[in-house]
Parts: sequence; structure tokens; C-alpha cells
Amino acid sequence: MLEDIEGIKVHRSERAYPSMITTEGFRSINSVLRFTAWSFSELRKDGPFDVIEANHCPIFPALSSWVGSRLGGTPLCVTFHEVWYNEWYRYVPRRVYAPVGIGLEHATTLVPDMAIAVSEMTARGLMEHFGMRRQKIKIISNGVDLEMFNSIDVGRDDSKVVFVGRLNPHKRLDWLLAALELLTKTHPKLKLSVVGDGPWAQRYRSMGETSVLDGRVSFLGALEDEGVARELKSSMVYVQPSMREGQSITVLEAMAAGTPQVAVRTTGSAVADLLATSESGMAVPPSPRSIAAGIEKLLDDESLWRRLSSNSLGFVKSFSWDSIAEQHLVAYSEMVSRRREG
Repeated sequence: MLEDIEGIKVHRSERAYPSMITTEGFRSINSVLRFTAWSFSELRKDGPFDVIEANHCPIFPALSSWVGSRLGGTPLCVTFHEVWYNEWYRYVPRRVYAPVGIGLEHATTLVPDMAIAVSEMTARGLMEHFGMRRQKIKIISNGVDLEMFNSIDVGRDDSKVVFVGRLNPHKRLDWLLAALELLTKTHPKLKLSVVGDGPWAQRYRSMGETSVLDGRVSFLGALEDEGVARELKSSMVYVQPSMREGQSITVLEAMAAGTPQVAVRTTGSAVADLLATSESGMAVPPSPRSIAAGIEKLLDDESLWRRLSSNSLGFVKSFSWDSIAEQHLVAYSEMVSRRREG
């Protein structure tokens, strides 16, 4: 599908592959390979292009995009949201697969003319683990639809905490559920809204049906963007217990909602760095007790809550999608100019 956006011709995929994730939460290799073959044929059919943009994950389409870019003489940009490296050992069903995953991930770092990293941590991972040159990397954040958030007017529920994310093992919703159990003694009206779906949905639902948590946890499933914004804006605290985040769009969305955040501090997540820069929330050790303490502090300290909420709204102003798109346009223009000069 060809779309003209202010004189820029954008080729979009018309085919969706909803089954790329298996019920166990892993990539469906068959679906990924089918998409890889189809996207490569589209590159050959619709070219030539000025720029090819590929996501680093799943890996194979990024590699086939490199073949298409070389056949068509087109510069390739690959956007990296995360660097897994040793995280492959936590992800794959059998450890023997991890070195294969690391090798394929390394291959994606060798193919682009330019790499976009969504955070400083992701850029460091590309350099430290795979030897990518700093000159090849542009750090461009993810963005937020600020206009949508600003247009939604809902009241705060002073007893509500919210989680937004895919229900996968590494998101560690179980820690948040355990933290909620701890808080029921001091905050008996506290409740949790869970926004998202995923392979561990039923398992997490079962965890939320204990006698202590019965009636306190609402599993809302996957919501449209406005629904997510309403949940964030009507909550007092957003909790991000995930072990692995390249940046976290949901934390930026919580900022846009003016909702202070509690996140865990781990070596695989850039969220602690983001909170330190924005001063919009609290990064705590990765445990239910620490998460509970962070939530309790924000609920009990009104002046702290207001300060972090104000910091959130001020910091996220520079993350509008218009601003992020401008940064991408500059990066793409530089890449095209270098190719023409070379």
C-alpha cells in the first residue's frame, strides 16, 4: 500500500501476521519465516526506495531487508528496541538455542547503514556486546500521542494502581500481585487494574484470585489507545515490574497521564535510567516487598506524588510523535546523503 504523506511516499504492509507469537509466548518460527519471505518479495516488487527501515525483532526480516537493500542499492536503517545478549538464556525453551539467538542478534548489528537505538542503554549494549561503532548509532526515543492524553479528562481514583503490558513471564506481574497482597493490610481499599493480554494471562489471572486478592484485581485485556490512556489517567500509580525493557513506551504514557511510576531496577531494563533523568517516579529493587514500599510511599506522601506528577508532565513534552518523527527524518536524510556522496 502506497501512502503520500506531505510529499513523502510511504510503502506500508497490507498483510498482518497475528500468530507470530505461540501460546507459550515464543516467536512462531513458521510465521516469522513466512513474513520474511513475503516482505522480501515486496521489497523486490515495489522498489526502488530511498530508505528501508526494519525492526530488529523478529530477526529474519531485518536480515532479508539487508539483502533487499543491497540488491536495490538502498540504505538500510535498523531500529533496536532492546539488546538481549545473555537474556537469550532466559527466553529460549532450551539453553542450547541461546547461542544461536545471540549469533543471529549479532548478525542484525552488522547489516544496517545506520542503527537507531531507543535509549542510551540500548546503544551501550550494541557497542559493548556486539562491537557496533558509536558513529553508526542514532539514539531516538519512542514517542507518545500527547494530544490524545491531553484530550481525555477523567478523575483520579485514589485507591487504584495500574499495570500496562504484555502478559509475558519477564513482565513479572506476579511481583506486583504479591506486592498488592502485602499492601492490603495498610491500604484495605487498594485495587489493581491490569491492561494487556499474552500467553501468561490465565496464569496471572489465577494468581489474582487468591482469597486475599479476590475482587481487588481487574484484568481488562488489551484495550485501544484511548482506553489505555483512561486507565493511566484515572490511577494514582503506574507500576512497571518488568525485568527487561529497552526503554518502555508505557512509562512514557504514564508520564503523559501525569501518573507517577514505580519500576524495578535491573541490568536488563532502561527504565531506572529514564526515571532518574525525568525524576518522575521511583526505581526500586526487584522484589514484591520493594515494589509495595514504593507504591505505599507514593500513596501516603501527597507532596511527593504531586511533584513527581508535575515532573512527568514536564519531561514528556519533548516526546511527542511529531518531535520523534522529525528526528527520524533528519537521520534518514543524513543516511541518504552519505549514500549519494559515497
